[in-house]
Amino acid sequence: MNKIKSSILIASICSSLFLAACGGDSSTGSNENSEVSSSKVETIYDLGKCSTDRKGDILFVEDEDAEYLCDGSNWKKLGTPSSSSEENQSTEKSSDSNGNSSSNNVSSDSKDPQAQSSSSVGSSSSTAKSSSSSITESSSSVHGANETVANVAISKRTFTGVAEKGPFAAGSIIKLSELDDVLDLTGTSFEWEATSDLGEYTSSKVTLKNQYALMQVSGYYYNENTGKTTSGQFTLKSLVDLSDRNSANVNVLGHLTHKRTIKLFAESGKYKNVPAAKSAAEKEVMNSFHWTTNNHAFEDLSIFGNTEDDAKLLAASILLQGDLSDADFASRLASLTTDFEDDGIWNDSAARIAVADWAMDTTRSFTKIREKLLEVGPRVPNFEKYIYQFAGIVYDIGVCSENRDGEKAKITNPYSKNLGLEYICDGGKWRKPTSSETRLMFACAGKNKGTIIHEGTTSGSLDWYCPGDGNWRLAGVYDYPKSNYFNPVISYGTLNDSRDGKTYKTVRIGTQTWMAENLNYYDKSNANLQNSTWCYEDLEENCEVGGRFYTWAAAMNLDSKYNSDSASGTGVIKIPHQGLCPAGWHVPGTGEFNVLREYVAMMEGYSKIGFNDGSGQLKSKVGWYDFNAPLITPRDPYGFSAIATGAYYGPYRDPNGRFSRYIFDDASYFANFWSATEGKKANGATYWYLDYSNSTFDYHDAQYNEKGRGYSVRCIKD
Repeated sequence: MNKIKSSILIASICSSLFLAACGGDSSTGSNENSEVSSSKVETIYDLGKCSTDRKGDILFVEDEDAEYLCDGSNWKKLGTPSSSSEENQSTEKSSDSNGNSSSNNVSSDSKDPQAQSSSSVGSSSSTAKSSSSSITESSSSVHGANETVANVAISKRTFTGVAEKGPFAAGSIIKLSELDDVLDLTGTSFEWEATSDLGEYTSSKVTLKNQYALMQVSGYYYNENTGKTTSGQFTLKSLVDLSDRNSANVNVLGHLTHKRTIKLFAESGKYKNVPAAKSAAEKEVMNSFHWTTNNHAFEDLSIFGNTEDDAKLLAASILLQGDLSDADFASRLASLTTDFEDDGIWNDSAARIAVADWAMDTTRSFTKIREKLLEVGPRVPNFEKYIYQFAGIVYDIGVCSENRDGEKAKITNPYSKNLGLEYICDGGKWRKPTSSETRLMFACAGKNKGTIIHEGTTSGSLDWYCPGDGNWRLAGVYDYPKSNYFNPVISYGTLNDSRDGKTYKTVRIGTQTWMAENLNYYDKSNANLQNSTWCYEDLEENCEVGGRFYTWAAAMNLDSKYNSDSASGTGVIKIPHQGLCPAGWHVPGTGEFNVLREYVAMMEGYSKIGFNDGSGQLKSKVGWYDFNAPLITPRDPYGFSAIATGAYYGPYRDPNGRFSRYIFDDASYFANFWSATEGKKANGATYWYLDYSNSTFDYHDAQYNEKGRGYSVRCIKD
């Protein structure tokens, strides 16, 4: 080997993630003109060689929108000129026991430290192995287009990896064929089989005169879209660079680029080395799918990996597969590979639209594909966002980004079967409107969660609530903010509970001062409250609207035994009895509730209390089921603002009844308040209630009054 070839070989072997110069004669095969003296270059391929005489040079790469620093050996990415040191690419060095040092340039794309290593794939947990590259390709991507790179011989080396469309089945044949200096087959080849249904393999010992080889897998594969193994055999090919690796994967993206790489290097004359041609071909494929440039060589990717590039691979595999038969998929892939070979562009617009139409079919669930893949492999990357990104751009409606959530867009592409249809951006994906969104002409996307809109009808108006899943539903009691329930014309007072800092509105009604909202107090250290208080449907946010439900004993701040035993005569009940109420306030007795009822009834024009005596005007103006009876329509003129919170029924629910059928039930129908007065039986207490169907504030002391039920508490001032 002459001096020039020797120094080229040294440079090729020593180069890793960034353009490296390991020494030797300056008359190597690299292009001397690539040693850029200006402060700005167009691409990373224009950086030139980082040598000792260029140490300290900083160049701005326009394509990357980032600066690179030459440390005398490697180009290191610094980030944008205004970026902080935390964004700079770092090189981590370690020394072995003999004092030798090595460095690994860690990919910013990989989140798994194990995935950042260059170890081979040998078990199901390692099928997610990814390249440690932080630029376009793992080992050779930074070579300039005009730089000559020497070939590296491979001697008795064993390789591992995975063969994936979906995973190829155990027994699939993997063939490695040597390529010569112009990427023609030499006739030297090696064969082995996949050893698992994840497509994993370990090669025999391989000896090649050249570092470039064509890897091919033939066999049955797991169709990720159907969740079944194909009925026919299929072949994938990838051009791989084996100079600086012990593993190489075969996949769809590698198949799409292998012919294009050969054309760029061997036929076009544009690229003087294979790594640059291969990296350019990979970039073209990514651009055709409207995805950002890859940070890992395609032979480093796995559909079960954990990087963004792994997600792109899986997205491409799912998109191209669609619902095609084995034969039709093979035909599509062959046609697309030939299409890419010519100019690196996906020119078949009709085919691209057909793929986008398939992706946007709302009857299809990518969730099911994800679930099935998780039954097969160790993890599944976020492929969905790249599928919707592809479809949105192909449709000319753009990417469904966070700032577009809830936005509508109409399909105008004439090739699409969805021409003229509207789609809604929701949670990173485009979807068709639901029937309620179409009728109400308002998107119920995640961004609009909690929105309430009003719909006028011939019989009145309806309030619709958006839970953020696309389906508007009639607004319920707990969908409104608490502020909606107060009467804006009432001058409320304020109560600050020093125990937890909560603030309550208060109101003066007649001679009494009441809390104008339900108690919402909980102390986990209070044994009397353990398993004795709840929020409606066990949702904490519901307590912020309607307060908490308490058993009678909990409301009275007594031992839970008094839910079944009588507290009368034991001395535990005081008059007035503070219970859980804040200092200076207490749980009202039934006599105090009765005073409230009589006052309201008389104010409503009734001389005596009785059924429909007007005391039902203690209800809040909204949130109650409309009984369509004007005489009992709540106006809340006194500011008591009783919300129809329903109740916790627990073991007292009646599965066959009209009401109380569920553990939590009757929201919008009833409001129930414990009194400090016990009932006619030891396990019962008197509670006061408001009913949607009448205008009466009444009580029960002998039925529906088991102390173990969960009712609300309204405190009254001492």
